Amino acid sequence: MSEEKHNGVTVVGTTKNYQRGIMATLITAAIIVAVVLCVVFLWFRINSGVRQAMREAKDVRIAMKMKAVEQYGLGGVMFEPAARNGMAKGMEEDILKLADAEGTIVLQAWNSENNEPSAFTYQKDRYIIIFKTKDNGSPVWDGYYTLKLLEYE
Repeated sequence: MSEEKHNGVTVVGTTKNYQRGIMATLITAAIIVAVVLCVVFLWFRINSGVRQAMREAKDVRIAMKMKAVEQYGLGGVMFEPAARNGMAKGMEEDILKLADAEGTIVLQAWNSENNEPSAFTYQKDRYIIIFKTKDNGSPVWDGYYTLKLLEYE
């Protein structure tokens, strides 16, 4: 730190270099605070989106169970392994309507014993929810946020 004398009094920190150092420190601190606030904002936004998609996926699971009971009563089938989405024709639209959801469903496995889904994915916008049941029957829900890094055409 440099010192200057004015009228016989020593004044500390009045040089240009000292003031530039203070400004650089303040600007660096402001940039760090801004970056941290942006990261926190994005985390909260992604977290709330995943939670909304998770709620919809749980509603989709309930709607699947309801449609399965209906199909059982009509003598139809719910699970169609050869289909693109793993369900009989028209099921996805009916389930989404019942669940009041807007995403896409892919049914991977069906528990015929309990007449309920064993594994499916639900995707809404950039959020993917994966549902599966453990061997003991307890449900496992995983939520992901997708980020497109490359696109080939």
